[in-house]
Amino acid sequence: MYKKELERIVPEKAGISSGMLLQMLEELEACGTEMHGLMIVRHGKVILEGWWKPYSSSLAHICHSMGKSYVGTAVGLACTQGYLNVQDHMTDIFAEELKELGILPSENMNKLTVEHVLMMANGMSVHPPSGENLIANYFGSEFDHEPGTRFLYNTTGSCMLGAAVAKKTGKSVRKYLTDEIFNKIGIESDKLEWMTFHKNHIHAAPGVASSTENNLRLGMLYLQNGEWEGEQLISREWMQRATTRRIRTDQVNRESHLDSREGYGYQLWICPEKDTFKFSGGHGQDVLMSRYNDLVISINQSANDQDSKAENEIISRYLLREKLPEGPLPEDEEGQRMLRQYLLSREIRGHRKNTADQDALRSWNGIYRVTGGAFHINTELRPMDDKNVYTDFYDHEDVNVKEISISVGDQMLEIIFDDDTCRSRIEAYLDGKLRPVYTKGAIPVYTQTVSTAYMEREDLIVETKFLQTCFWTKLVFHRAENGNIHIGVSKERLHEDRPYIMMEAECTAI
Repeated sequence: MYKKELERIVPEKAGISSGMLLQMLEELEACGTEMHGLMIVRHGKVILEGWWKPYSSSLAHICHSMGKSYVGTAVGLACTQGYLNVQDHMTDIFAEELKELGILPSENMNKLTVEHVLMMANGMSVHPPSGENLIANYFGSEFDHEPGTRFLYNTTGSCMLGAAVAKKTGKSVRKYLTDEIFNKIGIESDKLEWMTFHKNHIHAAPGVASSTENNLRLGMLYLQNGEWEGEQLISREWMQRATTRRIRTDQVNRESHLDSREGYGYQLWICPEKDTFKFSGGHGQDVLMSRYNDLVISINQSANDQDSKAENEIISRYLLREKLPEGPLPEDEEGQRMLRQYLLSREIRGHRKNTADQDALRSWNGIYRVTGGAFHINTELRPMDDKNVYTDFYDHEDVNVKEISISVGDQMLEIIFDDDTCRSRIEAYLDGKLRPVYTKGAIPVYTQTVSTAYMEREDLIVETKFLQTCFWTKLVFHRAENGNIHIGVSKERLHEDRPYIMMEAECTAI
């Protein structure tokens, strides 16, 4: 793939102060969010880029629901090329499947158009499941409202858009976008992972992991109304409709969804600032596009809802609310030097350092068999009912750890979790530093973990995460009075209403 590098300039040439950007970055780090990667483009040129070690520019970072905007782009392309029209009815597109499933469409279902699905107005009161039975689950749900009249966030509907594109074009969503969009705007395939449901092979809307720059380039395409280097890749009319409010979201509980403020376009959110819109995914994966200031801001981070609100407020105050100067500012070499130095020195704050002696740690050496309870360490998203929705992407069944092996070295612990189908090996370092280690997990696209370990009183604590994700798993190993090992496991959720899943198991030494 030919990729033309984006031009890099100092911020002052684009009318933005280096000192102001440094101040913004310091506020972002202080607000509670854990920054992973940040890029800013103004007037088509990169004015700021940085990654917090061990994150890097080459990492395909989890995008969560930002993937919906990738799917929306595929719909825009298919509409531009005549494969689809936003007024096409979903029951017509999937008429064969409905007949095979024996589903007789209701009056409301027959009214459902591609546009209704794009703007999250499917006509449902309940979000249906997705997965391998995507089409049956979607059309088997009750359409109890007239489509187009009521907003309800609906990830399954977004996956159905991908299925519609695949059916009409004869290509997978990823291949279609790669051939027609990605290769032309410089989105690098080796820095983009896109998970499919493991049986029907449909590319899932929340299944995208991509680099900060890939997301930035997609945002630039939207800011430029579908044009790239003089070629109109997606029609200007479609882009204009996509990036303006198509439906109000006033009825949405703002505590349940951070972005439910000003309305929704086509698989993206409308922002309160003038002529501003965003791709958005959980834990703060954002691309903000401001026509008002000709800006694109691409962010990867790990943040709960409260921290994301603080981060949004900071960026808005510095870059989005007020009109920025169009022309260049005076040169500021010292400000530029300080900004560069700051960005080059960024790294994720280390975790707790172990202070216990080696004998205490080595007492945990051994192999342990799980004899009661259950847990696994795979990265996951779970809704309130605790069903693991990530199993749709697993390369094997959702099974729990059967055996644990712990081996203590001078600098780290090697721990192997064996569930009879997959052996996940992590290295948990004792100095609190986060060092990426290759790890095979249940989800093939996630391959690196960072882990730390320390003693707390008599307990062994291990904290681990797959680097491409935002989710930490904390394991507490405790010796019970009966001589068994008790393991308490807490795993982060996507949203804050119940922030942790708690799991417990009992083990005996082999």
